[in-house]
Parts: sequence; C-alpha cells; structure tokens
Amino acid sequence: MHNIRFPVLLVYAGSDELLALPDLPALQQFFAEPQLLVYGADTLMDSAGQQWNFDPQHRLSPTGRVWSLPEATALVQRHFFAQDQCCVSKIAAADLAALIALVQQDAETNTH
Repeated sequence: MHNIRFPVLLVYAGSDELLALPDLPALQQFFAEPQLLVYGADTLMDSAGQQWNFDPQHRLSPTGRVWSLPEATALVQRHFFAQDQCCVSKIAAADLAALIALVQQDAETNTH
C-alpha cells in the first residue's frame, strides 16, 4: 500500500476518537468490516506523520499534509480527554510510532 509507515492512526472527521492500527493486516481487516466512514474526510496518519485519504475501494492517497509530533500529541491528548482520562497534558512520546502505540495500548487495556 504505497509507502505508508505502520503503525497508523485512523482519525475520524469531526471526532476526537482515534483508532490505532499496528500493521497492514490490521488495516486490511478494518477495511473488510462494515464501517461508518466518511470517505474524503476520515484520514489515516502514519508513523512518519504522513496523512492519507482513502476512498470506498480503500485506495490510499497521500494528502500532502505531514503531522508534526506536537500536533499529533495534541490530537492524542484530545482523544484521551474525550475518554475522561486524567492527566492528559502529561501525555508525550519520543516519536509518532510511540504516540500511536499509546492509543493502541489503551484500546487493548479497555477491551480486555
């Protein structure tokens, strides 16, 4: 799938909800399931910060936007704040992959 770097975050348009997808099989499985996605508005952010659009056929195309670590950190902080997590201002990571891993770990903790 092009040059997308995993892990990735699904960024839902108009929502603070995020979904971490660790690898290509997880992304393919996500697309294979019925989803309420807004094509052209919901996007993926990969671990290099590249933002990707996808269409109903799940073809990915880069938008040209590159998320910086501070921008992505603010996005993840809003995600955790929306889940009533405390101390979200302390959320930080060394790089985007580690930041995405925080979202993944939280999701795994809350589903088990």
